[in-house]
Amino acid sequence: MSPTVINEYFDNLSAELHGVDPGSIWNYDKTNLTDEPGQKKVIMKRGCKYPERIMNSTKSSTSLMFCGNAAGELLPPYVVYKADCLWTTWTENGPPHARYNRSKSGWFDNICFEDWFFSTLLPRLKKGYGKQVLIGDNLSSHLSLAVLEACKENRISFLSLPPNSMHLTQPLDVAYFRPMKVAWRKILTHWKGSKGRKLPSIPKDEFPRLLSLLMTK
Repeated sequence: MSPTVINEYFDNLSAELHGVDPGSIWNYDKTNLTDEPGQKKVIMKRGCKYPERIMNSTKSSTSLMFCGNAAGELLPPYVVYKADCLWTTWTENGPPHARYNRSKSGWFDNICFEDWFFSTLLPRLKKGYGKQVLIGDNLSSHLSLAVLEACKENRISFLSLPPNSMHLTQPLDVAYFRPMKVAWRKILTHWKGSKGRKLPSIPKDEFPRLLSLLMTK
């Protein structure tokens, strides 16, 4: 990643955002929530060499898509489970209007991305006035012909972030996901210390309720 690439991106971004209302500037990004609460500091008696905390955890995670605009509006999260099928109990007690899907890998494929775009994002963008700007990565699974045609028909300018620059140019990565993950670890630690004490990972029918708590935080 060179300064030239970054400068060219922001020059292009400035031109695209000229005269566009903040409520019409949208940014999307994927992330995942693991069942590992992470490490934290503890207070022990002087002389204790090996403090221990016994808490079950695995490397499993659940993928989510978040999207918000520059005015501070956040769309309902879109959840993708790693599974061959989707059960109704995996969609109950979650955040209002959240949408759920599944894939064999647990990651966003072309089908999941198109479903998110047409079911969650596009209906909201159609309610806006004037030009809408959508900022996101340029993964091949996102650049379907149907999505690009819908953007063209609805005056949506699709801007791709430079490759390998997410830690610098992706607004959700830079400003939103870190405090969200901090809140998630607190919720997960509390859950594993009570109801989930004996469970190795988060059951899929329990995840929506924990996600709802996270969105409230």
